[in-house]
Amino acid sequence: MSRRRTLLVGAAVLALVVAGVAPALGADASAARTQSEPLNPCVGTIDADRAPDATTLVSIQGARGGGKTAAMTFGVAPNGSIHGVHNDSAAGRWWEYDVDPLPNGELLMATTEPGITVVERIDPATGEHTDVTRLQNVEDAHDVDYLGDGEFATVDKGDERNRVLIYDRSGEIVWQWRFDEHTDRFPRDGGGPYGEDWTHVNDVDLVGEDTLVVSVRNFDQVIAIDRATKEIEWTLGADDDYEVLNEQHNPDVIVGENGTVSVLVADSENDRVVEYRRTDDGGWERTWTMRGGGLHEPRDADRLPNGNTLITDRRGHRIVEVTPRGDVVWEVYAPWQPYDAERVGTAPGSDGPTMAQVGATGAYEVTGSADADTADIEACYAYLTGFEGSRLVPDDELWGTGGDLFASPTATPGDDTAADGDDATGDRAWTTVPPESAIDVPGFGVGAALAALAALTTALAVVTVRRRG
Repeated sequence: MSRRRTLLVGAAVLALVVAGVAPALGADASAARTQSEPLNPCVGTIDADRAPDATTLVSIQGARGGGKTAAMTFGVAPNGSIHGVHNDSAAGRWWEYDVDPLPNGELLMATTEPGITVVERIDPATGEHTDVTRLQNVEDAHDVDYLGDGEFATVDKGDERNRVLIYDRSGEIVWQWRFDEHTDRFPRDGGGPYGEDWTHVNDVDLVGEDTLVVSVRNFDQVIAIDRATKEIEWTLGADDDYEVLNEQHNPDVIVGENGTVSVLVADSENDRVVEYRRTDDGGWERTWTMRGGGLHEPRDADRLPNGNTLITDRRGHRIVEVTPRGDVVWEVYAPWQPYDAERVGTAPGSDGPTMAQVGATGAYEVTGSADADTADIEACYAYLTGFEGSRLVPDDELWGTGGDLFASPTATPGDDTAADGDDATGDRAWTTVPPESAIDVPGFGVGAALAALAALTTALAVVTVRRRG
């Protein structure tokens, strides 16, 4: 079926939604999963024989060119139908970034309001906020991870800070690592303009018990920091060495069976996804490259247990799952500017083998995409912002134990227990909104969508959209 036919079918479904008589689009595994019968205009290529068997969660930053669009998270079934949409613009947020499952089954989301980072916990069964924490001293964190034992790690690319930090459940910073204390490695005349967007540090992950792996976008580097000693254990890339990395996002460490460290990373400005393996002499060799097929500034890449890679294609406005040799088996659209995608039932980030283990090292091209055009993406956006319902995950896919996040920190996937930190600062200028005061977003209907978009249009007349990445 042509993309024109896909668009016509999607428009018909959208018309039913507007009329208030659209049928529920559930996650029945027996539903058609072929590209020839798209369930909505967000469906691209879906290979019925190789489609996933679980929901995929997608976060969308909310930017089209220099304009502001809705920041939202949605859950999409294997057949491409939408479970629910959590629209954070309706809750007053500006951007949405990284989303992760938590041990108790909630979702952890990094968002922003003007000038501050807002960390949300979301019940995927209802789409409601269970906790909202405003980090008044963190300007624009793209990532927040739960470390276990009541501690969270985040990054602060704010103009005056540029740091990696860990805070506890009370909001107190218990550990931090500042880039301006390491100018021998990160000179002030490197990266971006000092005092404006110098490091653009955009991701942190705990590996093992004591290593924090950090993406320093404007220095084209991934670094590993020993939490106990604060020493840099290793570095991948170098400032302006674009052959290796070019303003990357969301690196994942994959440890092979023999203990060899590999790094899978969305090499954004090179329009590719790459995997590097550390050599015996402490250097790096590129073992896998995926590019072409319309990849445009990918922001995230997760290795799945089956060896495929789930790619969040930022300016392609899509999520695409590819085989080790680049064949597209699953594709949905995600306008405008998706940031992160997580497959339910897998650990946050990468939860699969290296390409050496799969036996597919080398360079490959993405093939088999449905090649959406602007009209397709616009139709998908209209569908998502008009979707009634905010249940992101069906009952049979809910994970975790429920209840208090801090009651059982090692109950489910995604939990790593961090060692105790040092260098506490006592910085408490943060505000926590308790669950009973959280904003309930029970869906984002057509009327609300139009009202929100009108408000955003008005806001854009007076707000200058800052550089994003």
